[in-house]
Amino acid sequence: MYLDKQVKRLSYFLLIFSLLIIAYILLFISPALAITTQEAKTILTSEILKARINNLVPKEGLNTVDLSNLIIDLTDKNLELRDQFYQQVQTKFSRTSTPLVLDLSQSSIQGEFSIGKLGIQTPLAEGALSSVLTPLEQEKIKNSNSILLQPGEQIPSVTVWRGGLLLNQTEFIGIVDLANTLYLQKIIASEAIFRRDVNWSNSRFFSNTKFEQAKFAGIADFTHSYFYDNINWEGASFARLADFTGIECLKNANFSQVQWRDRVLFSKSRFLQSLTFNDATFEKTADFRDTRFNAPIDFQEANLFDQINFSDAIFTSEANLNVAGLAFESDSAKIIGQTGVIGKVISVPSLEGNETVLRNLVRNFRSLEQIPDANQIEYQREKLRLQQLGDRIIGTPWQRLWQFGWLAKVLHWLGLSLLLLLGDYGTNVSLVLGTGLIAIAYFSLLFWFVDRYRRRLPQPILPNRYETICMASSYSLFTLLGIIDIIQTTDRPWLTLACLAVVLLLVPAILLIRLYQQGRYHKLLDLTYFVEDGSMRQFRLMLGRLPIMPRFPFYRDRYEPILWDRRWNWLNYYDFSLNNLLKFGFNDIRLRDEHLPGIISALVWYQWSLGVLYIILLLWTLSRTIPGLNLLIYF
Repeated sequence: MYLDKQVKRLSYFLLIFSLLIIAYILLFISPALAITTQEAKTILTSEILKARINNLVPKEGLNTVDLSNLIIDLTDKNLELRDQFYQQVQTKFSRTSTPLVLDLSQSSIQGEFSIGKLGIQTPLAEGALSSVLTPLEQEKIKNSNSILLQPGEQIPSVTVWRGGLLLNQTEFIGIVDLANTLYLQKIIASEAIFRRDVNWSNSRFFSNTKFEQAKFAGIADFTHSYFYDNINWEGASFARLADFTGIECLKNANFSQVQWRDRVLFSKSRFLQSLTFNDATFEKTADFRDTRFNAPIDFQEANLFDQINFSDAIFTSEANLNVAGLAFESDSAKIIGQTGVIGKVISVPSLEGNETVLRNLVRNFRSLEQIPDANQIEYQREKLRLQQLGDRIIGTPWQRLWQFGWLAKVLHWLGLSLLLLLGDYGTNVSLVLGTGLIAIAYFSLLFWFVDRYRRRLPQPILPNRYETICMASSYSLFTLLGIIDIIQTTDRPWLTLACLAVVLLLVPAILLIRLYQQGRYHKLLDLTYFVEDGSMRQFRLMLGRLPIMPRFPFYRDRYEPILWDRRWNWLNYYDFSLNNLLKFGFNDIRLRDEHLPGIISALVWYQWSLGVLYIILLLWTLSRTIPGLNLLIYF
C-alpha cells in the first residue's frame, strides 16, 4: 500500500515536471528562436539598397542584384524607401546591356509588391520594343506567335522584365501584382510564401519557371498567361482559388504533389506537351473544360475529393490520361467528360495495383449514365487481364506445363481473347454485327456449295450460271461490308479478322476436304439436303430450333425439299444460315434426316453451335450497351 502511494507521487511529480519544461520552451526558447531568425534578416535601408545595387554579385554566371535575406518594407508608412526601391531597381535593369538577376531570396517583403513599377512600361509594338530591348531579346519575343498583333488590333501596353527573378523562400506579406508582364529570363520561386492574393495574369514567361513547394494563401491568378518553357510547381500548395483559365503551355508542365485546397480552373487552356499531376490532391473541383491536350496527362497516385471536369476537352491522338493509382477519396469524387470520348483516353499501364482504380472508374461512369465510357474502361481492364494471363502462361516453368492450373489459364486466355477480338468484351455492338454478317455470308456460301456442287462426272450435278453469279456477288458484298465495319469499329481489325478466319475456316476446311476426297455415293444424290416447313411462311424466332428435321412421320408431310429450279433458290441458304446463327428467319429450313452424309451434318451442327455462342455474345453486348437493359442486369 505504501509502495503504491510512492509510485503515484512519483508519477505526479514527473507529470508536473514535464509540464513545466514544455511551458518553459513555449515561453522562452521559442520566442528566442523567432527573434534570432528575425534578427538574422537585415532591415533594408536607403544605404543598403544603394550599396547592393551598385555592387553586383556573380551567381551562376550572371550578375545579380543581391537583395536576399532582407526585410523590405514597401508599405505606405515607408514611402521614401518604397520609391527609392522601385526607381533604383528599375533604372539598373533598364539601362543594362547584359542580363541581370534580381535576388529576393529569403527576404520578407511587406506591403504591395508590383512588377509594373520595376519593369519597363512600353507599348507592345515592334518600334517601341526595339528601343528598350537588345536584338537577342527582341528575337525571343518575335518568335512568340501569341505576342503578334492582328491587323487593326489596338496596341496594348505591357511591362517588360528583362532580368531573372529569384524568390527562393521569399515571404510576401501583402498583395503581389506581377500581371501583364513579359518575363524574358527565368523565374525561380521555390518555397516562396504568398500570404495574400497574387496576380500573374496576362503574362508571358519565356524561360524556365519554378514554383516548387511555394505556398499561396490567397487567390492565385494566372489567367491567359503563356509559358514558353518548362514550368515546375512540384509540392506547391494553394489554400484558395487557383485560376489558370486560358493559359498556354508550350513545354512540359509539372504539378506533381500540389495541394489544391480550393477550386482550380484550367478551362479553355492549351497544353502542347506533357502535363503532370502525380500525387496531387484535389480537395475541391478541378475544371478542364474546353481545354486542349496535345500530349499525355499524368494523374498517377492523385487523390480526388471532388469532381474533375473534362467536358468538351480536346484530346489529340498523342494525348491520354494516365490514372494509375488514382484514389477516389469521397463519394463526391468524380471524373466528368464527354460521353464516348473520356473513356477512350483514360489508361493505366498494368492491371496489377489498378483493379480498384478501374472498378471505381466503371462505377463513376455508370453513376453518370455514361455507359459507353464505363464499357470502354471494362474493355481496357480485360485487355490488361489478357496481357497478365499471357505473361503468367509464358512464365510458367516447364515442369508445370499441362497441369490443370496451367491448362485453365490457357482456356481462360483463349476465351478472353475471343471476347475481346470479336466484340470488344461486350462493348461494341457494331463489331459483333460485323462479325455476324461475315459468318452468315460465309456459311451461306459453304452450304450452297456443298448442296449444289455434287459432282461433274458421270452426270453433272452443278448450279447454273445465274445462281452462281448471285451467290458469289452477294457473298462478296456482305463480306466486304462486314470487313469495312470491323475496320471502322475496332482498334485491332486485322487481329479480329485473323481470329474470325480461324473460327470460320479451320474446321469447315478440314471437313470439306474430307468430303470431296471420299466422294458422295448415297441415295437421293440428285435431291437437296435441305427441307423447309411448307405449312407456313412467316418471319419467326427459333431459339429452340435444332438444325435437323424431326423423325416423327407426321413432320415428313410438312417438310418439303427446297426448290432448286427457282431463280431465288440461293436465298434459302442465307435463310438457313440466319436460322442457325441468329435464331430467326423467314422459313423453317432444316437438314433432311435420310441419306445424309455425316460430314454435312457435322458442318451444320458446327455452325449451329457457333450460333448459340454468337447469340449469347450479341444479347450480352446489347445488355451492356443499352442503358435500360444494363440497369436490369447490373442493378
